[in-house]
Amino acid sequence: MRTGGLWLALCWIGGACGQQAAAQDVVVGKMGSVEVRISEMQRLIDAQPPEVRQQITSGLNELDRLVRSELVRQSLLMEAKAKGWDKKPEVVFLIERAKEQALLQVYMSDVARPPAGYPSEDEVKKAYEANRSAFAVPAQYNLAQIFLAVPENTEKQAAAAAQKKAADLAAKARVKGADFTQLAKENSEHKDTAPKGGDLGWLPETQILPEIRVAVEKMEKGDVSAPIRTPTGWHIVKLVDKKPPSTRPLSEVHDAIVAQMRLRRAQEIERSYKEAMISRSQPTVNQLELSKLQTSK
Repeated sequence: MRTGGLWLALCWIGGACGQQAAAQDVVVGKMGSVEVRISEMQRLIDAQPPEVRQQITSGLNELDRLVRSELVRQSLLMEAKAKGWDKKPEVVFLIERAKEQALLQVYMSDVARPPAGYPSEDEVKKAYEANRSAFAVPAQYNLAQIFLAVPENTEKQAAAAAQKKAADLAAKARVKGADFTQLAKENSEHKDTAPKGGDLGWLPETQILPEIRVAVEKMEKGDVSAPIRTPTGWHIVKLVDKKPPSTRPLSEVHDAIVAQMRLRRAQEIERSYKEAMISRSQPTVNQLELSKLQTSK
């Protein structure tokens, strides 16, 4: 999105179109006495790496957030300057270092940028096949429960009463045609799920308590478990539905693979570039003089 398109988008955010269109440098954001103009935002966007630039200009919400962030940044900067922080020697030094670091970052980003066609579709497919385990999706279970809270230090008589109640509820829930949802609403002591009929939603097997996972792995859709004891109490679990383990398709992870491969290649290029520079001119260090900077013990 170039200046014209960006102006049309940000003009909506700032609410300033009409006659100001001719100037093409309207105010798109204001915070107190701080104003941000379209030209500033365009320069800021143009300075970003291509991937970041594409994300920023993908919609009005992203552009809106960028304008608001810039308003806060400039307001804080103005406050710091008003208090003379930009004149302090240690701050002046840090500012110069930051300028140099920004230059190096932009320079190395250009030096280490992988070729435009990297990776090829064939390389992406090979990377996907070589790392299929990384895209594995564990089995998932859609569960509902009736929960009775019985901490491990519960007095014996109360614990026995809770165990009996759990057995009675499980028996009722396992009767053909039983309304598990209503039983959960009336009896479950889990405050978050009881009002929803005990609905726990879809859970990957890795997030299910081991005691419950062992039970549900043997259950079929629609089954209700016997009471299951965990450190916090008794659970009567209904298996609403289940999904077997699977692997995310290439189409779903394609862009993430490309981004990761380009990042790794850029890191490799940067490392090789620096190693070549060092090999051409080996650095030396005067450790005798350097030792004077050591903190005395």
